[in-house]
Amino acid sequence: MWKKFNSFVKKIPTDIHSNTKSIISTNIAIFIPEQFVFDKTLHVEEYQFIVMFNTPPRATVNGDEYQFKKGSLICLAPGDDMLVHSFNTSLPVNYMSICIDNSYLLKLYSELSGKDKLEFKKVDITFSRQLLDAVEALMYEILNYEYKSPLMIESLENRIAIQLIRDAKQKVSMLDNNLKSPQNIVQKALKYIESYYSSNITIKDICNEVYVSSSYLQKIFLKYTGMTPYQYIMECRHQNAKEMLETTSVSVNEVARYCGFVNNAHFSTTFKQREGLSPLEYKKVNQASK
Repeated sequence: MWKKFNSFVKKIPTDIHSNTKSIISTNIAIFIPEQFVFDKTLHVEEYQFIVMFNTPPRATVNGDEYQFKKGSLICLAPGDDMLVHSFNTSLPVNYMSICIDNSYLLKLYSELSGKDKLEFKKVDITFSRQLLDAVEALMYEILNYEYKSPLMIESLENRIAIQLIRDAKQKVSMLDNNLKSPQNIVQKALKYIESYYSSNITIKDICNEVYVSSSYLQKIFLKYTGMTPYQYIMECRHQNAKEMLETTSVSVNEVARYCGFVNNAHFSTTFKQREGLSPLEYKKVNQASK
């Protein structure tokens, strides 16, 4: 299975790859590096999706310069070129690269859509919480059970690939008649937040999704939920962080990253304000009692 991703691995400097966490299954490879590869054009030969947990340095993709942000899902197809610029090397390194075998993804996409060609309308979109859940499930399976259950791994690969297709093919939906009521606008906003709270979503992002102004959204959201949109985003992050601390073995840093907090310090501060315990203390208390 490693051979499918040899071409990608060979492009990464040895000193960087040696410090990269790698999870490789039959059709999907997940890499979590500790460094960026600066000022070197990487020619993409497989479908590659880069999940940004922090704002990275500026990059050039196919001749166009981008400033990606925390929450970005960078979608690259075979034949694309990407170069990360080194003029801002002080930015924190916190990202994950998901490589998918071409024939596998195209076959799956054809079965889903009836089309043979997968094209991305945008390079920079927003990743969903569902994607992180799917990736986490595959990593957990391989790290804990290795490759003893091929059927489980296959199902988790399909889950990741389908969610990536869904995220990458995001379309701006038109506001139909049923969504004109304040209740339905709020429901749509809630669903959007619940899907994308782990990304760096803003009030503007939510407003663009439901086609209303910021002032109107704030007003009706507070009326029907008792919270502001930002408070609900933080509520989603906090509740999912609690669940991860109670039920998983991942580190506090990883929980902060997967739940969309600015950084570990921000996570620890807000968590202790609500629970009276630091995330690590909460994790120890709740897992010791099981």
